Amino acid sequence: MDLYGVLGLRAKATPAEIRRAYQKRLRLWHPDVNPGDPAAVEQYGHLQRAFEVLSDAARRALYDQGGDPFAETGGVRLPEIGFTGFDFSRRARPECGSFQELFDGMLPGSALPLTAERGEDLEQQTQIGFEDAFSGTRQRLQLVRQERCSACDGRGDRAFAGIACPQCGGVGHVQAARGHMVFKRACGACHGSGRLDRLPCEDCGAAGRVMHAEWLEVQIPPGVESGSRLRLPGCGNAGRRGGPPGDFVLRVDVAEHPVFRREGADLRCEVPVTMMEAALGAHIEVATPDGELSIEVPAGTQTGQQFRLRKRGFPRLGQTGRGDLYVVVRVVVPRFDDERSRSLLRELRDLHPANPRRVEGGSGPEPRSGASPRGSSEGGAGGTR
Repeated sequence: MDLYGVLGLRAKATPAEIRRAYQKRLRLWHPDVNPGDPAAVEQYGHLQRAFEVLSDAARRALYDQGGDPFAETGGVRLPEIGFTGFDFSRRARPECGSFQELFDGMLPGSALPLTAERGEDLEQQTQIGFEDAFSGTRQRLQLVRQERCSACDGRGDRAFAGIACPQCGGVGHVQAARGHMVFKRACGACHGSGRLDRLPCEDCGAAGRVMHAEWLEVQIPPGVESGSRLRLPGCGNAGRRGGPPGDFVLRVDVAEHPVFRREGADLRCEVPVTMMEAALGAHIEVATPDGELSIEVPAGTQTGQQFRLRKRGFPRLGQTGRGDLYVVVRVVVPRFDDERSRSLLRELRDLHPANPRRVEGGSGPEPRSGASPRGSSEGGAGGTR
């Protein structure tokens, strides 16, 4: 039997394509849709076997390599034989593990019912402005997630009248032989009842979840910074088989500000001052997140000197209070192109001949009054050698 042909698929079909093809043909050949039609019952059994193999990665790989995934039974029901006289304990055969492990290996198609699983977390990124990060804002986001199917309440199947289980032939168990030993256990398809009384849900394709799009209002608190992650519990994908839902995580990216540079809750900004303001002192206006503020620059202020404005920085995320604002001074030296200004500067230089490059105890002494400048001619008037 060509299992891919039963489902109308190519050999490279994806698991999602296999599931969709199975659901489509299941609706066509289900015995409830074709009452009294033995051909439909037979085709229904073929669909079940094809899906059982192709939806299992290991059995599908065996089938693709030319192996027979039904070789353990060969389609023939074997007589029951007890286990009297055989010891399958771990002590007798440590390499085989427990009897349960050996039994599970013999009958891979009769797995126990799957347990509930938590839904996956979803993550999305958004960018906000500097001012929104300072004061906080609300973002309206479109969220596409998997929610629990209302038709089957997340189970993946729905109850119907019921038919004899094609997996076990209605007897409620499956068995396989290995040498002279016969292994038997409850059928995993009907869970030992011998009948199938639940039909895969058509609304969700037996997944128990359906795609759903909705709008979500997210409150972004003041003080967020780039890389902050806001978690909304229970807003992720719905859980499988009744499991709890996952979470939704919003990753925030804050745009750069042209004036302020952020360091946690503290802010830094650079303020240019003129040479005269730095030398004589002045009151200047500086920008803060709350608006302009006047500060005093004392006489003799140098480039790189900083002034701390307490509690003028960013709000502390999840805490009370704010950081500080550090104002860094940058002295701007203008260009003097007229001779009058140059003359005044030379006069000022002669009045204050200090050498800022002079190192205490090292070279570069300050010029003394009456001394010749370095590089003057030898033997010149008033010169020294």
